Amino acid sequence: MPCPDVFVQDVLYSVQRKGLHFDGYLDATRPAVLDADHCLTVNYETFLFADAANRERFLADVREHCGLLTDPVSKRRFRPGPDAPRAEHAGHSWFFESRANRDMFLRAPDDYRLPGYTM
Repeated sequence: MPCPDVFVQDVLYSVQRKGLHFDGYLDATRPAVLDADHCLTVNYETFLFADAANRERFLADVREHCGLLTDPVSKRRFRPGPDAPRAEHAGHSWFFESRANRDMFLRAPDDYRLPGYTM
């Protein structure tokens, strides 16, 4: 069940409901396809793609293409470098500023599923 707008966690649902449209990530000349096969979430950021090839290109080197991310533990924005600690949880990739943050996340990953921001 999608979350209410105050806590927008189901991005595709919210985007479709509001009738929004976006350019594809990595190919701004074409519109993003708004379905689960063309969408990726990394940390708290969502990336929408125009086709499967661009999604696969992104997945081949997430650190190269993702730009700034929010560390789920510290909540600071950072650009993950080649040595940035990484974890997989609940079908999503997570990157961290430090190994200590990754280790804290791995002890209770569901505590960091939502960014905890309020509006």
